[in-house]
Amino acid sequence: MMRSQEGLLDAAPVPGMLASSSATGSGRPEEFVRLEFGSQERVVPPTSTAGRVAGDTPVTAGRLSRGSIPRLASSGIHQRTASVCTEPQEQQCAEEECDPEECGDEKRPPTDSVDCLGNDKRPYLPVLLFGSTVVGALHMLMLEFPLVRDNFAWGFSTRVFFLVDYAVTLGCMAYCVLCDPGKLSTEHLKAFLQIRGQDGDAEDFVLPDRCHKTWLFKQPIRRYDHYCRWLTNAIGLLNHREFVIMLFGLLSIGLGGALVDIILLMFVRKQHFETGFLLLVHLTYSLILFVLAGPIFRLHAEFVSRNELANEWKQNLFHVVRDPTTGKATPVNELGEEEFNEALDHDRFEYDPLRNPMDKGWIDNCRNFWCVPRWAAFQLGEF
Repeated sequence: MMRSQEGLLDAAPVPGMLASSSATGSGRPEEFVRLEFGSQERVVPPTSTAGRVAGDTPVTAGRLSRGSIPRLASSGIHQRTASVCTEPQEQQCAEEECDPEECGDEKRPPTDSVDCLGNDKRPYLPVLLFGSTVVGALHMLMLEFPLVRDNFAWGFSTRVFFLVDYAVTLGCMAYCVLCDPGKLSTEHLKAFLQIRGQDGDAEDFVLPDRCHKTWLFKQPIRRYDHYCRWLTNAIGLLNHREFVIMLFGLLSIGLGGALVDIILLMFVRKQHFETGFLLLVHLTYSLILFVLAGPIFRLHAEFVSRNELANEWKQNLFHVVRDPTTGKATPVNELGEEEFNEALDHDRFEYDPLRNPMDKGWIDNCRNFWCVPRWAAFQLGEF
């Protein structure tokens, strides 16, 4: 549900909110923002929810939300729910079905972020994700590694694989939570204005391509992908690659852990009941992790292969619907409400590479994603 920006950050007003937008020839919206650069801190909304949505006015429209209908949802449940949002694709994380009122989104913080004891609930998900991964690593180290070493010749290589996997995954996880996702600094803005020949004294600036303003930071985020509630941070230019590595690490931990559990269960289930029970518990955890991480990784792998960001996917910038009779392609954002909902229900949204000027073919797209320097001076993320 789109809501007014007023009152959402009354304790920490965020300069540079989206002022207006217009569609370019390529279908990519240009964002005009009033920028104020100074503080680099992350915006922390007040813990009390009183009065934070006092000025909100609901918008009534009939489109369903792609964000609330996850084709590859982290919950694994493909539910279709109605939304009353005029820009529904901007309101959800790409990989998860999440109530914006509870979890927040690109435009606003969560309105209900306090538990019954008065504590902020937002850190719960990162702590749960990091803590469960650490516990899984300790289980492998203390129980499964000795069993593998004593019963199989490949015990050493298995141990090395999982130790490296856990170290890289936890490192990338911590980095994505704590790092700067790629805020647009004063130096980046000056370089951008100089390249574009824009007037530095003007009040409104057109942001660089793929740059996006979120509630979490006062500065826009370069090459913005999405806001991840599991990390309570934005995913952008400087942590996008680490985010994908983290997803692959979680996927390999789940798949590899399940395979090791199954093999060990075949050997110890009749010998040690307690050990067999712990292996069953870890097998259940590994399967859940694989089921949750697999679809998310697949979704983001598709984005990387066609150089599409989750924020662009949610806005349907590069997707069309083809007429079943004539084959004529109509941009999704030009459909009426009934046509949009019918096409969404039947999964008829089709990616059109001709509408994405950044798509250079999957080989070049992957090379650019992994190899283009992101920490270079004046890197704006326009690739």
